[in-house]
Amino acid sequence: MKSNIIVLGDSPLVTGFTLAGISKSLMTNPDSFQKNLETILEDTTYGVIIVNSEMFGTIDWRLKKKLDNLAYPVIVQVADAKNPGKDENEEMRALIKRALGFDINKK
Repeated sequence: MKSNIIVLGDSPLVTGFTLAGISKSLMTNPDSFQKNLETILEDTTYGVIIVNSEMFGTIDWRLKKKLDNLAYPVIVQVADAKNPGKDENEEMRALIKRALGFDINKK
């Protein structure tokens, strides 16, 4: 099954990933972020959704709970230059664990 990657975020995030070769993107603002994210989630062709972590932090708790229980699509939060993120290795490990169902680092 082939799936697409889409970027949802502010201008610097979308521009950066577009320059890196991601062709599908949607520039948004904090006010319309949740509505745009819900629209993207309805489209089953997307397997990875790259989002601005600051905007993602503003979504409704009900949607956040729903997303915590989803294995597909994988939502990758990317910190912006103004607000650097926490340890990306731990976040990526948690994403992989949720998508695959087991921790790849456990022996």
